[in-house]
Amino acid sequence: TFRERPLPSRSIVSRELADLMRLLAHADRLRLIEELHQSERDVNGLAAALQLPATRVSQHLGLLRAHRLVEERRDGRNH
Repeated sequence: TFRERPLPSRSIVSRELADLMRLLAHADRLRLIEELHQSERDVNGLAAALQLPATRVSQHLGLLRAHRLVEERRDGRNH
């Protein structure tokens, strides 16, 4: 027999949505998403385009990857 999976409670959905909104509430991360929407870039290319340190870009990308908003692609030593 087929059993329907119960829907997550509203409090869980609300909490996850609030976490996502907090993640997107940072101006640098919004700028990163906009840059990546235009074309695929590596960390150094993003850092140059946004005039940010590469370490900061890398940290923001790590958070976005952890929430599955961006994907990493490796090509040799480039990520």
